[in-house]
Amino acid sequence: MIDLRNLVRSTGFRFALYYTVAFVISVAAIGWLVEVAVSDALRGQVRSWADGEIGALVDEFVHGGRADLDAALAGRLQRGEVRRHYAIIETDGRITGDASLASFKTKAETRAQEFEDIGADRSSRTVVAVAQTLGDGTRLIVIDDLSGVRAVRAMIRRVFGMALLASAVLGVALGALLSGAFLRRVDAINRTAEAIIAGDLGRRIDVGGTKDDFDRLARTLNRMLDRISGLIENVRQVSNDIAHDLRTPLTRLQHGLQQAASRPSTEADFRKAIDRATAEIGEILDVFSGLLRIAQIEAGARRAGFRSVDLSSTLRTVAEAYAPAIEDSDRRLVCSIEDRVFVKGDRELLTQLFSNLCENGLQHTPAGATIDVKLSATAGRAEITFTDDGPGIPPEEREKVFRRFYRVDKSRGAVGNGLGLTLVGAVAELHDAPIVLSDNAPGLRVTIVLAALPDGLQPGR
Repeated sequence: MIDLRNLVRSTGFRFALYYTVAFVISVAAIGWLVEVAVSDALRGQVRSWADGEIGALVDEFVHGGRADLDAALAGRLQRGEVRRHYAIIETDGRITGDASLASFKTKAETRAQEFEDIGADRSSRTVVAVAQTLGDGTRLIVIDDLSGVRAVRAMIRRVFGMALLASAVLGVALGALLSGAFLRRVDAINRTAEAIIAGDLGRRIDVGGTKDDFDRLARTLNRMLDRISGLIENVRQVSNDIAHDLRTPLTRLQHGLQQAASRPSTEADFRKAIDRATAEIGEILDVFSGLLRIAQIEAGARRAGFRSVDLSSTLRTVAEAYAPAIEDSDRRLVCSIEDRVFVKGDRELLTQLFSNLCENGLQHTPAGATIDVKLSATAGRAEITFTDDGPGIPPEEREKVFRRFYRVDKSRGAVGNGLGLTLVGAVAELHDAPIVLSDNAPGLRVTIVLAALPDGLQPGR
């Protein structure tokens, strides 16, 4: 049930009320303009009629004398038009026609004008009067009452008044309906937010399927919540992994120092204990250095320093650097690198990316494995692939290996700190380069795609 107070206070209701007030004011203004325009037009018609009517009667007098004028006047009086009045005021003061027009003998002019006429019963009316002095000294007066104009104006006011009332009622009703619909959607979002605040991180906003603004907002918020949930889960995983990864070297460090301190030892024994402690501390510092480096890369500040990089030369240098270690470990390195492939990026970070992938292949493939490195460029795309015929990574684990400290080997017995592929993913994302892990059947295939620079932007061309 929607609270009436919340309904009235809602933004949707206020906007509907504002629009209703604006619409009512607009209709009122239009009604006033229509009334003025119609009234002026009707008044003009009445004045034109009065001027034309007295002109016709004067013509009767000029061409036929008083007899024709009296006959024309009698014919008009017999029609019994209640709004129109005629009178002839004789030179001796006698009145032929409507005797009530005597007051207009002096104030009516030769052009039709409006006058306020006060009747014997003190009632007021607005009339259009015109008078003409004839050749025999008599005064001819023609009057038309404007009561018809007043009736039309009253009708216009009634019509627009009803329209205003209907508009106001309809506007408020529609505002209440729309606000109720909006409030239901907003309340659903609020309830979901409150549930998430209370700890139900898996709750999501219902998407109605109408594809309106609220549906788009719900989808965006749900994606945001999914991202936040993933980050929270990642933080939890990182916290657990840091505890596991640091506990072992810290335990060894503590145990070694306790042993060195608890039993008599020679200077050489103390030096050995210090060297072991220094190595353990170095291992811990390497973990934190890796975390800081990944955080700096993810911050994106290095993107401002992107330059044209000879990807062919960079990849070939890394492969040549790792070739001796790979061959000494009874593995084989095969390279197929296309010449003069240039991209925009950070050479140092790309070198680190390729080094980590070579290191990953060296550490996680058995003796006798083949590591294949390829670079090709087609249609503005530079594609780098690292493949091996080792054990590979299960499909359900491939997205997770880019997390900090994540290891496929849950025993954590493998060499490394679980940050190598995390750094690879961070560098690839910094360069807007999609990275895909797939099955090499057997082994692992890592594919990275960078935007290759056109020939005109490559150095030396």
